[in-house]
Parts: sequence; C-alpha cells; structure tokens
Amino acid sequence: MYNSTRLTLIQRISREDRDEQSWEEFVDTYKPYIYCIIKNFNLSHELCEDILQDILVILWKNLPKFEYHPNKCKFRTWLGVVCRNAVKTHLASKAGRKRLLETDYEESLHAVNQFTEPEIEEIAEQEWKTFIAEKALSNIRPKVSEKIFIVIEGTLSQRSDEDLAKEIGTTRSSIRVYRQRGKNALMKEIIRLNQQLDV
Repeated sequence: MYNSTRLTLIQRISREDRDEQSWEEFVDTYKPYIYCIIKNFNLSHELCEDILQDILVILWKNLPKFEYHPNKCKFRTWLGVVCRNAVKTHLASKAGRKRLLETDYEESLHAVNQFTEPEIEEIAEQEWKTFIAEKALSNIRPKVSEKIFIVIEGTLSQRSDEDLAKEIGTTRSSIRVYRQRGKNALMKEIIRLNQQLDV
C-alpha cells in the first residue's frame, strides 16, 4: 500500500465507493500538513483541532468531486484553499458569540480575510517543504547508520564539526564524509516523497 503513489491514493479516495483503508492512509499522510496550514492563521491549538476535523469532513464529502489538473494547480494548492475556506466558515459561524476560551472570533475572521490567494499558496508551499523534510528525515533514520544520523541532525541544528566529532568519537574529516552521505540519503528521500505525495 505504501509504495503506491499518492496520485493513485487520491484517485482511490476520490471514488464514491472508496474503501476505509485508503481514507485512513490519506488522513495519516496529510493530517499533519493540514494542521500546519491552519496553524498559520494564528489560531489556538484547540481551535486548530476543531477546524482540522471540519476539513476532514469537507474532504470526505468533496474529494469525489475533485478533478486533478496538474497544469492548473497541485493538490497541495487546492488543499490550502480548502483549509483557508474552512477556517473562514468556522470562524464566521462563531463570530458574535464567545466560548469558554473567550476567543474573539470576529477579530480572527477579520485577520484570516486579510490573507490573499497568493499568500495562501505561499503558506502551502513553505509548509509543504517543512512537512516533506521532516517526513524524509524520519524515513531515513532506520536506513542510515547511527553516526550518519547524528551528523545529519547535528548539521540541521548547526552544531560544529568539532562538537560532532567529539560526540561520536571520530575526526572532523569523517564528519564531512558522514554529512555528505546523510545529505545524499536525505535528498533522495525528499525527491521520492515529492514524487509520491506532491501530485
């Protein structure tokens, strides 16, 4: 199942007779990305979780109507617009009312309305890069040596070669070799994930 492309997954869940396993695979794959997009609207964690559930319901209902046109936009771009619209709808339904968290829904709605389509697309793009990089790092962990993974993580957190060499008991020149191997593995996985998920 995992090796099938996500375009195939999207086609499967876009069918009226989609199976539950395909839907669960879709949710597992895209839920973290959807949450990150929502978080960009400066909403509380609780509100983001509520809206995330709204979006999953919207996707369940509307994916059968989704037509993939790669020349027009990527799936993630469409998903970004769906997220923004769901945020607006949710906030508009709450505007004028206060809840226990004393959230000012009208103010939040006004802030969300200030986001333009290009800004939403930019948010979707930036969050996608982060999402893919984190997923790639997680995926390669069991595939590379512990030393290489320590060097990759250390490099990402801007630790010095000297510091990394001391930690794993090697030379600075070895750190450069490990870094290159790690970088190659990471880039290969990023490319693979983009081909699978970035329809």
